[in-house]
Amino acid sequence: MELNVGSEVQQGWRVLAVAGELDIDTVPVLAARLDADVTGVHAVLDLSGLQFMDSTGLALVLEWHRKLADAGGQLRIAAAQPPVRRLFDLADVTGVLNLHETVDAAVQASADTPR
Repeated sequence: MELNVGSEVQQGWRVLAVAGELDIDTVPVLAARLDADVTGVHAVLDLSGLQFMDSTGLALVLEWHRKLADAGGQLRIAAAQPPVRRLFDLADVTGVLNLHETVDAAVQASADTPR
């Protein structure tokens, strides 16, 4: 399977729409797009089109979560589909990752999380 990644800015947040399967073969595609497109410290991964993620994909998500947090920013995850959400649950990272039901919810500014 392949991985497609779209990128745009919404309300000051870099939003990367990820579709397909994120696994050992496709992680380099997303890693390259993150490196190229995320120039600030705030990003959203829109996973509404992602049907599968393995542990290498999870490792990349956690790496970017830490990287942006260390820089004073945030990585927010939007619209994780049931198979991906199950991986987050099994890996016990739902309390670590900033999960949102939609991209709109993820990019909304709130009092305790600056953009």
